[in-house]
Amino acid sequence: MEHITKLCADSLRAFCLNKFGIQLKSSHAHELVAAYFGYSSRAALLADTKCSIGNLKDAEFIVLTPTALIRERRSKLNGLPQDLPEDLAEGVYLPLYDEKLILHSIWPTLEELGKALADQYLKSKPTYFRDQKIQKHGVKLEFENDELAIVVFREYISPNLLLSFQQGKRGVVDVFNMKRVAGHIGYVKTNHHSVEAETLDEAVVKMRDAYHQMISNAQSLDDVQPIEQRETNFTEWLTKQKNRDTPLGDLARDMMDDKTWPNHSTLDDYRDYLYSRRASWQAIETLERAWKTYKAFIKRKSVIIPKEQAAKRSSPNKPATRATVSVKKAIPLHFNKRTIEKFNPGDPAWISWDGKKAIPVNVVGVDERHYTVTIESPRKKAGNRHSLFLDEVRSSPELACANLVTL
Repeated sequence: MEHITKLCADSLRAFCLNKFGIQLKSSHAHELVAAYFGYSSRAALLADTKCSIGNLKDAEFIVLTPTALIRERRSKLNGLPQDLPEDLAEGVYLPLYDEKLILHSIWPTLEELGKALADQYLKSKPTYFRDQKIQKHGVKLEFENDELAIVVFREYISPNLLLSFQQGKRGVVDVFNMKRVAGHIGYVKTNHHSVEAETLDEAVVKMRDAYHQMISNAQSLDDVQPIEQRETNFTEWLTKQKNRDTPLGDLARDMMDDKTWPNHSTLDDYRDYLYSRRASWQAIETLERAWKTYKAFIKRKSVIIPKEQAAKRSSPNKPATRATVSVKKAIPLHFNKRTIEKFNPGDPAWISWDGKKAIPVNVVGVDERHYTVTIESPRKKAGNRHSLFLDEVRSSPELACANLVTL
């Protein structure tokens, strides 16, 4: 292992000198090499005999250390040249290729690796829809000792099925289990679990029920963002006007009967299409008015209502719903240091899946070992019921994050 780190340190020093004219100390080079391999120091690298960097040949995947961790380590090195560039990975990794220790592609992040594995798995099975698209996508990482779980959330849709008011969604959650074998950059895949459901919410619940440990602190689906905020196209908007007893409704019904109706992005293209179909001048005029109304609809939809205004519009008679609360720097308590708080059915309380975000709940049941609670927010989860250990249900967001939910 020391032979490898020395090669990388010497390579880094030569790289800095030849490319940037910077003389890098040997001690600094060794510390930076350790940082690029994911360690807090060279001493930590040398002490790791279980997953030595010399095992790189055994790694199925090589993943770069996050830039933020390398920056943090650099900030703690005294006397490092001030003009030293940030991107030094080439100088560190060149000997690993020369020694044939890296036999596979290098992945920029674990998240990107998870996406690629999910894509690979998707290609191995029949598609859900003929016109399949990804509407929502999220990736969550979970670490435990030398093991890692990459959880990929996806919601696939069929625009055509949704357009015709049919079931056109499919939620999928993939969990790829990894084991660290070489430094903090070399991994092998040990397992893969996948579940499907009609929606992404249902798929997450299904996976949590089956493999609670893997996504017990899975990100809220409120945080799973659409890959893009897809704008309603003209055809979709026009379809919704089919029940109108007006020329616009007539145009919508004619469009739905027309098997060759195109999806264009400009009024001129639609006008040319109607001309090619020898449509009447009344139909052309209706199309032009419809397009004007459609563009006004898109403009209104793009206006974001400030939260203050949205709050004013809410019903004053509706009981206030507690929101999730983010808690910074919460320190998880060990099991043998936890206490139990007493709650009765109907009492409000808090829980946390990840120790970072507290979720408001209401206690609905109590037994000798568990509290049964229902989620109060986020709205998509409201009403979901969970049975948790007594020490996992707390009276404040801070206590909930310190006593986060476990197995």
